[in-house]
Amino acid sequence: MATTIKEHGISVAIKRSKKRLFIELAMIGKLTHEDYKVFVPMIDKALKEAKGLEIDLLVDMRKFKGWEMLAAWDDFKFGIKHRNKFDKMAIVGNKKWEEQSTAMMSHMMKGKSKFFLKRGEALTWLMK
Repeated sequence: MATTIKEHGISVAIKRSKKRLFIELAMIGKLTHEDYKVFVPMIDKALKEAKGLEIDLLVDMRKFKGWEMLAAWDDFKFGIKHRNKFDKMAIVGNKKWEEQSTAMMSHMMKGKSKFFLKRGEALTWLMK
């Protein structure tokens, strides 16, 4: 009998130049509290060390399947804590609710946020 592996997690890429910190997250599968216990400290550390830099975020949700209950709470807390740290935030997804959430979040952050269907278009917008 073959077993099916349900892949889940948050892939993190952090790139830094002289004037910019670029963080890219890919949300994969159904996220768990354990996923956030790994990812949040990495982002907290990167943001703490990025004083004076422009900080841009790209979140790729195309393979995202949702959250376990505690992970949804973790995501909410992370969003509230860091909502004013990003100069630009691009969300790449393929669901209407992701686009609507991006529009709602844009009113709660100091930076700009925008929804995209394609990663390349999101990167182009972030690099302007």
